[in-house]
Amino acid sequence: MTAGTTRVEGRRSPRWMVVALIASLALNLIGIGAAASFMWRHRFELVAAAGPHIAPNLLGYTSTLTPERRKDLWSRTEDERRNVRPLRRALREARDESLKALIAEPFDQERYQAAQSRLLAADRSAREAVYKLYGEIAVNLTPEERRGFLRWRDKRRPSQNLLDEPDKQANGPQQR
Repeated sequence: MTAGTTRVEGRRSPRWMVVALIASLALNLIGIGAAASFMWRHRFELVAAAGPHIAPNLLGYTSTLTPERRKDLWSRTEDERRNVRPLRRALREARDESLKALIAEPFDQERYQAAQSRLLAADRSAREAVYKLYGEIAVNLTPEERRGFLRWRDKRRPSQNLLDEPDKQANGPQQR
């Protein structure tokens, strides 16, 4: 019996190709590392350059109007804004008290419920004052500015509020 040996010779890549592949990989890693380093070092500047967050409401919209127009609306709504400030401060204080009651040990349910009741009342008062301010702003907008508000708001708002569709909330059951 003769044993035949078969020799399979695989084609090896040329050495220069292996070196080029490794060099390419190294350059890609250096590039990715440099980009990540830049973004890490300048992350706060990049966020600031994106511009401030402006709430998609009438008050936020007025900040996009011309300086003369903003000044005019500001002077026309001075009384309403003066009423809103202390109510917003009271709302922040009520939130803080509610949080303190929530994390206090031992937990005092009566204290927490009382703080929640004060928070609800403060929130209601602040919202009523803000809606009066919105009403005063709306009365003083021109028809073109009112139409412009709708266009501006549609561009700034997310496409859907998850509270409007409870079945699509992130932590709720998903329906298809």
